[in-house]
Amino acid sequence: MSIITNQNTNRSKYARRYNPRHPLAQQAVSQIDKLELRPQDIVKVMGYPIKHTIPACDRLRYVLSSDKLGLDGSYIDACFTASEFLKALLVTLEMQYEPFHDDITQIEYDLAHYPNPLPKYTLRADVDFEFTAGANWMSRGVAASKANAYLPEDIAKMNESKRESIVQKCIDEHYKRYNGQLPYNGVITGYRLITKQHNEIIDRVKYELPKCE
Repeated sequence: MSIITNQNTNRSKYARRYNPRHPLAQQAVSQIDKLELRPQDIVKVMGYPIKHTIPACDRLRYVLSSDKLGLDGSYIDACFTASEFLKALLVTLEMQYEPFHDDITQIEYDLAHYPNPLPKYTLRADVDFEFTAGANWMSRGVAASKANAYLPEDIAKMNESKRESIVQKCIDEHYKRYNGQLPYNGVITGYRLITKQHNEIIDRVKYELPKCE
């Protein structure tokens, strides 16, 4: 889709976090800029508890940067389904849902009838942090983001043997980089590979720490 060029540098501090790829998302980001809303302000009004602020802000950025508006269910939580999140967001941004109803319905239809959708894999380290009283939500979020062990984009297209080899390699590389180097005395205790399809987690695999050479 060629609707968007890289315009982040031309946006205000309220809009530059987003890279909208759908017309609805474009209008939402413009409204965020107009209302001068920070991510944490938006998710608070949507009803997220304070302790869920960081993952809620991550979900907000994902939805507004997704060409499917997050309706593919690849980013979910216990507070909202994909469609509920979008509706709550529009209400918070003082935008009418009805003008976008047909587009949203079409996206949901296409997703429901898309043949054999590829699963999505997420690899994260389990980390015990010793957060201090002065650690705000932003610094906690930065620390928590270092638990991500990024996988190749084509991981879902690999056969099981190759995928397992790549996962082990990513674990080894992540552990070598961050073991003993995490903020707030973070200690890596293991790794988890989560497999999602549509709105559901279809598999969880736990990995122990790599053996030190």
